[in-house]
Amino acid sequence: MTPPEVYLVRQPMANPFVHGAHQRHTSDSVVLSWTLGAFTGIGECAPRRYVTSEDCESVLTQLRSLDFAHLAKALASGDPVDRGRALYEHGLPFEASENLGNNTQCVVEMAVLDSLAQQAGLPLSTYLLHITEAVATARRTVPAHINITQVLDLSQPVQAFLEQRKPLRSLKLKLAGDPHANQQRLETIRALAPPLALYVDPNMSWSAEQLHGSARQFHALGVALFEEPLPPGSLEDYRQARLKHGVAIMLDESVTSASSLARAWQHQALDAVNLRIAKCGGLLASARMIEQCHAWGLPVYLGVQVAEVGPLIAAHRALLTAYEGFIGVEAGQHDRFFHTDLLEPMPAIDRDHNAIHLPVPTRTGLGCRLTSHVQPYHCATGVDRHPNESLHMERAR
Repeated sequence: MTPPEVYLVRQPMANPFVHGAHQRHTSDSVVLSWTLGAFTGIGECAPRRYVTSEDCESVLTQLRSLDFAHLAKALASGDPVDRGRALYEHGLPFEASENLGNNTQCVVEMAVLDSLAQQAGLPLSTYLLHITEAVATARRTVPAHINITQVLDLSQPVQAFLEQRKPLRSLKLKLAGDPHANQQRLETIRALAPPLALYVDPNMSWSAEQLHGSARQFHALGVALFEEPLPPGSLEDYRQARLKHGVAIMLDESVTSASSLARAWQHQALDAVNLRIAKCGGLLASARMIEQCHAWGLPVYLGVQVAEVGPLIAAHRALLTAYEGFIGVEAGQHDRFFHTDLLEPMPAIDRDHNAIHLPVPTRTGLGCRLTSHVQPYHCATGVDRHPNESLHMERAR
């Protein structure tokens, strides 16, 4: 077995991303490359402690403990589509897979799916349709492009952002701690771009009283959804806000699994949900959750993690090609955040039309490979050793 190559990617950002709870100046991803036979699959996760209680160090620790030789053996025989269906139904064949963090699950599963799709001779989006329950989706006509929901953080003035990003249909606004500043920014957006659907994101910083007090004022400015405004564990407050105050809620950090999605739905705590591949535990968990939302009639917003560096961006495009009906779609902003690309070809964004193009995929798997720019982030994790052996890990310099 060829052991996986692992990279701890903290790539400096050309432009920071700022919201009320955090400022991000570097990426924070774990990237994995694993050769299975003649095919090399790649994966990425972008753990955030405030979302899933994971960080890159916890992912690296879990990767050290995994028996990749056992996984390679389990994946070595049989039809690649059948193996993909087994992954969809049962998950990764690790003894301790139930205890894996969502981001660890994501990065390993993505590399495996990339490799299996290559073995099957299929683009990853087509492969997903073969192994999941999205059979009806395969009959749809994939649009030539999808408009991006831009996210206005606190680092940019409204007018400059609108002129540069050119949002056409929807916009998400990160809110500050100053209510007056939020009001001014919303009024400026409405004056300059009246048709936009507006979503606001206080990043779990409000109280229930603040939410109720802001609802009428924000509704008058055309705010369609409040994204996760309250602290974690506020499902009852969300239910009350929806049923008593008419506030439309989009959950994000509260939904990281099929069980948490079902819990929020049963509690009547949401009008929409923001799903992101890494926080949900990977492509297959995300696919299952999208399918469940479609069955319920619950709107889905397909988000991204700020500063994704490559494989997650490509995986996001595969979901966009396989599924439809999203109320908003974000996109990895690699061209704005980074001076060098870690992926070739890097999925592009049409800045002139604020869109993601979805050409008919011609390459198998994710359709891309890591570039040499990833090498400075290589980690010696010892994942090829027995879990009980002492391990050494250091950032390659």
